[in-house]
Amino acid sequence: MLIHTFQHIRGITAKKELTFWQSGVITWKDYEKTILPSQFSLFADDSAPSSPLHLSQMALEKQDVDFFANFLPNNEHYRIAASFPEKTMFLDIETTGLSKHYDKITLVGWSIGKKFGAFIQGGSDEAFKKAMAQAKILVTFNGSLFDLPFIKQEFKGLNLPVCHVDLRFLAKRVGLSGGQKAIETEIGVVRPNNLQNMAGEAAPVLWYKYRWGDMKALKQLIQYNHADIEGMKVIFDTVVDRMLGKLKAPHQIRKSLPHFSKQRSKIVWASDTNNEGIRLQPYEGVAGPLILLKDLHVFKKDREFRVVGIDLTGSESRPSGWCLLTNNVAETQCLGTDHDLIETTLLCRPDVVSIDSPLSIPKGRLSVSDDDPGRDEFGIMRICERILKRRGVNVYPSLIPSMQKLTARGMRLAAHFRSLGVPVIESYPGAAQDIMGIPRKRASLEYLERGLQLFGIEGNFDYKKVTHDELDAITSAIVGLFFWSGKFEALGTEDEEYLIIPDLAVNTSAWRNRKVIGLSGPIATGKTTAGEFLKINGFAYTRFSLVLKQLLRDRGIEPDRDTLQDIGDEINKSPGQRWLCKQLLKLLPSKGNLVVDGLRHPEDHAFMVETFGQAFIHIHIESSEQERINRYIADGNSKEDYDKANAHHVEMEIYKLTSLAHVVIHNGNDIDSLQQNIARIVKIN
Repeated sequence: MLIHTFQHIRGITAKKELTFWQSGVITWKDYEKTILPSQFSLFADDSAPSSPLHLSQMALEKQDVDFFANFLPNNEHYRIAASFPEKTMFLDIETTGLSKHYDKITLVGWSIGKKFGAFIQGGSDEAFKKAMAQAKILVTFNGSLFDLPFIKQEFKGLNLPVCHVDLRFLAKRVGLSGGQKAIETEIGVVRPNNLQNMAGEAAPVLWYKYRWGDMKALKQLIQYNHADIEGMKVIFDTVVDRMLGKLKAPHQIRKSLPHFSKQRSKIVWASDTNNEGIRLQPYEGVAGPLILLKDLHVFKKDREFRVVGIDLTGSESRPSGWCLLTNNVAETQCLGTDHDLIETTLLCRPDVVSIDSPLSIPKGRLSVSDDDPGRDEFGIMRICERILKRRGVNVYPSLIPSMQKLTARGMRLAAHFRSLGVPVIESYPGAAQDIMGIPRKRASLEYLERGLQLFGIEGNFDYKKVTHDELDAITSAIVGLFFWSGKFEALGTEDEEYLIIPDLAVNTSAWRNRKVIGLSGPIATGKTTAGEFLKINGFAYTRFSLVLKQLLRDRGIEPDRDTLQDIGDEINKSPGQRWLCKQLLKLLPSKGNLVVDGLRHPEDHAFMVETFGQAFIHIHIESSEQERINRYIADGNSKEDYDKANAHHVEMEIYKLTSLAHVVIHNGNDIDSLQQNIARIVKIN
């Protein structure tokens, strides 16, 4: 094909080349005979050793593929493969998933001529590297975006050929679009019976089956990969033939093309008498998920840990998956209405609720609908979704039309739970399953169930059929375990909230060893005394009132008890208690032990748990009313001052914190006893 090619010469366009062909100048020799004797050379002295035509002939004789790859347009590289079929490698990989960030290559298959070879993850890559060293041209399907980036990532230092033909894009030039299987069906490729109904999503499942002891699954995975490669050969031949036919290329060119589809390869299996073939061996790596429940070190002997996972749907008419995970035991069901989800969840008194749904909208947006005034400026995607997209994880933007009702419902439920003091995190089961190394539901419900079991979860899904929504609800709950253990990554920003995903590599020591104390209680119970005691013992100390005081001063108002209570009530209504909590955190260091004085609303408790996880200890301090009155008066106030301050609306929510606190203590008139209690709870020596 290259001897019919002129486009690698400067100034020769596809249109000019076609003019040559139509005028009978089909080969380089035709050009020498027909054009050179009669007119000035387009190649500027083609008889000279350094002329483009002479250099092209020399490169062809030396099989210098890179010469043509460097000068021919990329979309014409198929001509190089057609000229050096014995140097052309058809290549296809299988992976655990689509994300280069989280997934790994499981199998690399290749064919040069009639030979087929395969590298199996965990085995020797010597044969693959040797074959790659011999290849001068690569042919893939969507390899530019998938296969080659994976190979470059996992085979460091491997030299790939400069010349690469991506059939996905080549096929579009003749109107063949879609995935490889769709194109094969359109052009009449028939796969072996055991592979005809096998989709790409099944390949990762075969790898899981193999890892979990099924040797037949590995054999089928290799056969599937081999079928992909043989299918590419047919696609190559078909596309090139149609392309040249569309150009009305001379018959001489079309008949000179090799037919890769006639160079069919066969899988040769290794045996006792043949060591050259592909050997199937039991998997020697980690058989189950990449991490196990016991590795999280979440549970304590003295208390159960409860997390509720919800795989939320966008409509109350469609049941949502719901799971209560008590330590390692999952109880699942499907619930429809918001009322049912809320009531069932509250009855469990969970430590945290994990919801599979967007719980926020892009910064700058005011609503989920397309008529929002910030739609064009701020878009439909949050930062967390953009990060996952860049990592190759399939995620839907939170505000595409099909997601708007779900996002609105998720935000509504989260706000309600938080107003009651229930901590809520956003999770994404699909990403979590990818990271944990278990199949998604779309790939295989059976192996998703088995993956959850191998991870260490027990429950009703062990012995009865459950829906895919319930399995995702279990995974959402598991994300709550990762969050509690510290093995998580928070994707996003403070303004847009965070999406929580597992992180298997993170060092959790700072998360697990930190202590963050929240103090709540009515007026004059001794919260400040307790806070000052912790400050003396090395805790960074702050109070909600410090933020409120600064807000008052910014308005030119002198802070006192009355004005602080009034602005506290105002902020709670708008922009909200959660906003106030975020302002408070700006006063605190990012590391070390902390104490926060003055939690007044259930949402304060929820926010602190969401921010600090198991490091947060909520201590609620109580005293008899007479003890409180006595302290208030001793500070220079009157009984009337006490009554007025205690009756303010902002103080009414404080009593709701009694049931939310991790510890409730009584403070009498003995400061030493209060300090001893605090020291015991916080474990200060």
